[in-house]
Amino acid sequence: MERVSSVDSFDLKSHPNEMLNGLRYFERAIKDPSSDVVKKKAFDWGSVEMVSLAKCLLSLCRDAEKLFSEEKRLVKLSAPTYILGDLHGNFHDLVCFEKAFWRMGPLLTPCSFLFLGDYVDRGDNGIEVIAYLLAQKILAPDKFTLIRGNHELRTVQEMFTFKSECETKFGKTVGKQIWHAVNSCFDAMPVAALVDDKIFCVHGGIPSPDTGFQVLSDINTIPVPLKDAEHESPLAWELMWNDPVKLELLNEEQKESLKKSEGFIFNSRRGTGHMFSCKALEDFLQENNLSHVVRAHEVQQAGFQVLQKGKLLTVFSSSHYCGGSNEAACILADRQKLRTIRLDTS
Repeated sequence: MERVSSVDSFDLKSHPNEMLNGLRYFERAIKDPSSDVVKKKAFDWGSVEMVSLAKCLLSLCRDAEKLFSEEKRLVKLSAPTYILGDLHGNFHDLVCFEKAFWRMGPLLTPCSFLFLGDYVDRGDNGIEVIAYLLAQKILAPDKFTLIRGNHELRTVQEMFTFKSECETKFGKTVGKQIWHAVNSCFDAMPVAALVDDKIFCVHGGIPSPDTGFQVLSDINTIPVPLKDAEHESPLAWELMWNDPVKLELLNEEQKESLKKSEGFIFNSRRGTGHMFSCKALEDFLQENNLSHVVRAHEVQQAGFQVLQKGKLLTVFSSSHYCGGSNEAACILADRQKLRTIRLDTS
């Protein structure tokens, strides 16, 4: 993978640093020092020229897409690694994570950072979230790892908010350019990560036998770019969509089907993919010599949940999701342990 030189990393005029500086302006409120009147609200672009912002973002998309394309589909990482779940356009919480864990920037932090997808949709600031993450990826490609979630799909975004957000912020013509460029990045993103060869990290869940999956290295055969995941790669599709089964919600027929089908049944709640049982997870861990699976994909009231005999952790990193009262959390993988960390985002 081609690296940004240390000189370029700290060059304030580089596009990634220009974007990060712009996002810091976006984040803060600006008051008139003489009257204390608010001249610009926090989390607002104020009088920024959006065409210039669009040009900078398009440049980031080109550079980041190249980086993603050069990565394995299953990225291998070493601890210590912070693992973050769904952000869904919540730039406020992303800034809170930055201040808590990489205030001096990722290059000056001894940890790596893994993001499990669902960067856009539902929240107001999908553009800002993805612009920030792409900028950091370019500046510190070995420190920031981004994998793809089910909202990094055009068909999903068209049903939710990211496409319309692009057009609202940049106008219809430029907005479509931005949307296509960002999605080209998503098409090139890896779909899973492995921490210390023991902790399997993914957006949705473990794949069913229907995908033809046998060993972890099969993930690296997923095509790049992957524009139509549903038809081009059933394996990638299930990694993005699958969920752990909730036995209390199954009827007797579904429970019987679960026993007969190696612990996988159709994911009726989402209308696609599969749900997997504790037995299916145990088999997956044993066959691949793994200790845990960490995934995102489902909102959690406390920001995280430990499931399936402590071997499956779900993490969600966007608080007050869709107007709710849930907290945001992340997971620290370090010294062969997983620590859950809840973040104060007030």
